[in-house]
Amino acid sequence: RAARQAIRARLDGINAGLDTDLLKIGQIHRQPDGGYNTQPFHWFTAFYEILDAGGFDVIVGNPPYVTYSKVKSDYRVFGYRTEESGNLYAFVIERALKLLSQNGRFGVIVPIASISTDGMRSLQDLYRRYTQWHSNYAVRPGKLFVGVDMNLTITILYQTSSAANVYCTKYYRWFSGENSDRIFLFEKIVYCEWGGIPNHVNPLPKIGSHTEANILKKMHGHGKKVKDFITGGGTPIYYHSGGRYWRKALREKLSSHYKPVTVLDSFGPVVLALLNSQLFYWYWISNSNCMDVVSREVLELPVFDLSKVEMHPFIELERELLATYYSNQTTRARRGEIISTDEINFDARKAKPILDRIDSALADHYGFTDEELDFIINYDIKYRMGRDASDGEED
Repeated sequence: RAARQAIRARLDGINAGLDTDLLKIGQIHRQPDGGYNTQPFHWFTAFYEILDAGGFDVIVGNPPYVTYSKVKSDYRVFGYRTEESGNLYAFVIERALKLLSQNGRFGVIVPIASISTDGMRSLQDLYRRYTQWHSNYAVRPGKLFVGVDMNLTITILYQTSSAANVYCTKYYRWFSGENSDRIFLFEKIVYCEWGGIPNHVNPLPKIGSHTEANILKKMHGHGKKVKDFITGGGTPIYYHSGGRYWRKALREKLSSHYKPVTVLDSFGPVVLALLNSQLFYWYWISNSNCMDVVSREVLELPVFDLSKVEMHPFIELERELLATYYSNQTTRARRGEIISTDEINFDARKAKPILDRIDSALADHYGFTDEELDFIINYDIKYRMGRDASDGEED
């Protein structure tokens, strides 16, 4: 007992010294009552035997999804590679990996943005030394966890003596309620090894099959991206930044949710077709946070050489597509405390036959096989054509 008390006294002394160090660098603050604004926790003294032996064998968790700016006035981090990510869950992952033993296993449930956005690039870089397993889950129509209204990724990491590999799944959806297929979710999970593609903007795409990997490789095979055809002297095409089940692009800006991309007038019909296509929808799901369409997904979209395309078929497809959109439009009133607006929505499901023809035309230029085209036009079809898949409900 005396020995334990002596050890405890020594550890208390070490803790006090560490607290003083944190005070000096401003990581914690002294309160008027003499306490600290947050209770310091020192892993080395709390788990000395474990860390002295090399670290934890298994670490699992559900870290806080909280932006750093919300807590920065209470406490700060120093020396974290992931600080630029601006979210506490990235800091927790970085700290946890330092506590993991050489042969340990690590698993977390985190927002899907962790593997899909430029803002989390520092976290994605942190993963590189580990073999990675990422499974990806939608928030609509069913949620992975009740009360968590967010697209999620379950990430598992471990170190190996051989090369670190990456395994990913597709973006899984399921119905909730009476006809729920949630009970089959984990039986359906399939991982696909991802070896990377040179010049692909997202290091961890949500690719769940060899068919998807081949489609992406063929898209990159032409060596061009939409950004290569951007100009300041053309007519803008406006792509919609929201919507869960379809992608839309128009010749007019109907609201602030429509963002411009400007190409030469002669390229306009094929770019508009591309940004409405189911191919772009699949590409966006595979490489984004599955909620917002940002300029990266548009500008970095791999494309064939537009200067060599016969535009007449795409001019006709654009005419038919826009006519179908506008003949199936609805207006919804949005009433805010300060501003009220009337929003125009389109039921893109009514344009599915024309979108299929657009994807068929694009497939000819990309060089897709019949199997690959079939995958594109039927991608997540039972959810996208389902009961809650009207863009009028999801925009």
